[in-house]
Amino acid sequence: MTESFESSIHGMPVLDLQVLQSFYGELTEEEITMILQRFYQEAGAYHQRLSQALAMQNVLDIIQMAHKLKSMAAITGAQQYSTLCIQIERRMREDAFDELDHLASYLSLMWQQLEQCIQARTSQKGQA
Repeated sequence: MTESFESSIHGMPVLDLQVLQSFYGELTEEEITMILQRFYQEAGAYHQRLSQALAMQNVLDIIQMAHKLKSMAAITGAQQYSTLCIQIERRMREDAFDELDHLASYLSLMWQQLEQCIQARTSQKGQA
């Protein structure tokens, strides 16, 4: 199951700002930067809680945090991260714990990549 999941997100950008533009409409660079910074702060707190819930195998918290994060990530253009949250939520609803460690590791990797993209984007635009 995980191999097909990883294959399904291969090729998706870590952060697709066209998704952000299509959701919010025409945005200035300053507005994009502000939205990305807000997402990073808010989603970062949820990501931390999801990571803790995964480590403690707290199914209810895993489902709640993954559910919140999938939408936040999707409208911000973080499609890979959103897709992973969908997968985590689905697996927990199915009581499928066999891939929990792998999904937790993958979640951490995805967040690091997303974090790097956001930081690069916001620092680059902040210097302009």
